[in-house]
Amino acid sequence: MKITGESFLELAYTLVRIRDLDVLLETILKRIRGMLGADAGSIFIYDDEKDELIFKYTQNDSVQLPFKEFSIPANEESIAGYVAKTGSTLRLKDVYHLEDEYPFGFNVSFDKMSGYRTKSVLAFPITDLNDQLTGVLQIINKKRYEVPLTLENVNRIVLPFNDNDEMVAESLTGVISLALENGVLYDNLEKMNESFITELSKALENREPFSMGHVNRVTAICETLASEMHRDLDDFPDFFMNRLKDKILRYSCRLHDIGKLFVPEKIFAKSGKLYPGMTENIENRFRLAKACARLGGRPKVLTDELDRLLAVIKDANISDIDDKIAEDLAKCVGYIFEDSDGEDVKLLSEEEYALLSIREGIYTEDELKSLRFHALGTYEFLRNIPWTAELRDVPVIAASHHEKPDGTGYPFGTTDADLHIFSKIMAVAEGYDHYTADPRPCGQSMMPEEAAKALRKDAESGALDKKIVNFFINKEIYKRF
Repeated sequence: MKITGESFLELAYTLVRIRDLDVLLETILKRIRGMLGADAGSIFIYDDEKDELIFKYTQNDSVQLPFKEFSIPANEESIAGYVAKTGSTLRLKDVYHLEDEYPFGFNVSFDKMSGYRTKSVLAFPITDLNDQLTGVLQIINKKRYEVPLTLENVNRIVLPFNDNDEMVAESLTGVISLALENGVLYDNLEKMNESFITELSKALENREPFSMGHVNRVTAICETLASEMHRDLDDFPDFFMNRLKDKILRYSCRLHDIGKLFVPEKIFAKSGKLYPGMTENIENRFRLAKACARLGGRPKVLTDELDRLLAVIKDANISDIDDKIAEDLAKCVGYIFEDSDGEDVKLLSEEEYALLSIREGIYTEDELKSLRFHALGTYEFLRNIPWTAELRDVPVIAASHHEKPDGTGYPFGTTDADLHIFSKIMAVAEGYDHYTADPRPCGQSMMPEEAAKALRKDAESGALDKKIVNFFINKEIYKRF
């Protein structure tokens, strides 16, 4: 086969536009094998820091085996290593009968394991415009015609590679190298992004010890739910996932709580209604009040009452309160005693009293507003990142995990028709994890079946997408988490 200017430009245009390294390697190998009529092939990428060749991709039309990446030294002890070291193209008629001039032997382990018979090989270096090694490409078993190779027909079907094959391969090395450089660079950037996003979410969770593992759980639930929806053509005929959508969903899940960076850390540190350190300060004040009462000759009934009120405060810190407890708290905030220096001391400060007087839960209205702001904070943080066009929806999807189909959610009040389906999926995952995760001291986690019922109730009220919730429960996906 001859490479025309038009076919060369078409191939170059195709390869340099592919960013995904796996897709690029697949395309390179498929196109080259097609040009040369080869049954199989492999691509090695050169690691100049380690002086190694990474076995990165392989194709074989006759046998299918699981692929496992590995590295080999870039030395003359292997076919690929020899090509990398010498910069020479190799044409081998039969690797089982190598000429004595070659310092390498053929590794027969793959053939023995798979029942395949490697015979003719064309191996050539991939170099950039500066003649620096990028990788090695091995094309295996040129065929007379397109049939699967067997041990019985291999000698009849397989041909040696010829001068024209070598010329074709070498003429493509520049464009392959450029495409590989771009692909490896993009792959490294992707890995860096993945690592950065994962570590950022870990660091964020360290600020909120009671939600440890939340991001991982939500991500796992979303990925599983989306995958099952993709497979179900009856319930979700128009929903499908691919590598890009997987990435968009994963990034959105990993970053959905990034807005909590804007929430005061003391709110996340609360294990009850009081901020860390407040309980100890109150206990010290009560001890001082009791000591002063004894020194002043006050009756024991007063110190007993102080003990009772302290117990009330400790209980109120981690429990919902009623009118009787509220009355006792009012007694505490109104109690003033004189310390040993003659200074008036309040048993409870106004701030402590306000926190302990929260009727339900552990947060004040202002704290709840601050916590809810995290969704808008997520959007504000993420929208300032220069996302690529394919990832431009991540900020809105990530920020919308508390939106509701009925439009009563936050931060945007988006209604069902305008909500991205990934945000709807994330809201279901968020709800399930909220119901089943390890509780704060004043909370109570649900068993999976209880959580499923709670999700159905939320869906009926318009807080969650009913179709996704029913699918999540009816397919028993929730039982996996």
